[in-house]
Amino acid sequence: METTDPRGLDEIDLTLVHALQVDARAPWTRIAAAIGVDSATVVRHWSALREEGLAWLTAWPTAERWASTTDLALVLLHPGITDESRTSAVRRPWVLGVDETSAGLLLLVAASEGLPQLGERVRALETGATVLRMDVAASVSAEDSTWRLPVLSAAQQRVVRPSREAGGRPSAEAVRLPKPQTVAEIADVLDEDPRMPSAVLGARLGVSEATARRAVDRATSAGLLRFGCDLAMPAAGYRRGAVLWARSADPEAASIRAARLPEVHRAGVAVGPAPLFACVRARSLTALPAIERVWGGDVEIVDRWTVLRPVKRNGHELDASGRSIARIPPRW
Repeated sequence: METTDPRGLDEIDLTLVHALQVDARAPWTRIAAAIGVDSATVVRHWSALREEGLAWLTAWPTAERWASTTDLALVLLHPGITDESRTSAVRRPWVLGVDETSAGLLLLVAASEGLPQLGERVRALETGATVLRMDVAASVSAEDSTWRLPVLSAAQQRVVRPSREAGGRPSAEAVRLPKPQTVAEIADVLDEDPRMPSAVLGARLGVSEATARRAVDRATSAGLLRFGCDLAMPAAGYRRGAVLWARSADPEAASIRAARLPEVHRAGVAVGPAPLFACVRARSLTALPAIERVWGGDVEIVDRWTVLRPVKRNGHELDASGRSIARIPPRW
């Protein structure tokens, strides 16, 4: 596939994307104050990023919601997959991520009705493709929407999302867990536009603006929904990626440590002989040894796959330069 390289993001672009990663629903005035420009400049830059497919908003389940509602599998397809089967796999709403790697096509497959459904979905991929490997995830400590650009200072991030401590402890009403059906309805509506105003969201849900705002706050505070911003990684200088498979005497602790590494955008524990997996992105593959050292001396790296290109991420099909070219709403 031929494609032009994306333009590099400038300082305002990078700080804007990081701000939206911190809080995608923050008012433009607050984001402008955090990054030191006026609101009109923020809106102009965001409009350009979105129109060029260089950045896009996300509404995504957190790791806590994955654990309570979803079964996941990392599925490796033979690199000789037909073009038709590849396109079919990418367009399936329950295939949440696709990366072309040196080992084959790596898919993140989700199911909400148990392991039998997960198995059925993997078998559905075998038309025109050979499944080389299927690793069922036991836990997920980091997924793509948790990754952050290292641009804003801690002080700037506090401006984007003021701490609740300034207003005292949240009330019992504020922290009350929303019903799963309510969370699902909010996620479904805000998937169209994570910055949808509370008044519009309330009208869509058939509730008042205040009720809609409280429901969103509860869902995010409870760790059931996350709103953020994704981007074409090459435009920010991150042109290399890898998938690491490893062992450790304490896989859960090692997985949590992996999630804290700034280069890791997906990590967890699968069921298998090398259960730890960590997907990393970097400016150069020469960074891998340092990343592995920081991960910990108790982590034994068993295999490394180079990511040749990301194909799909969080419901967005990507071109060869990482730009969003099609939206495929996730459903599982």
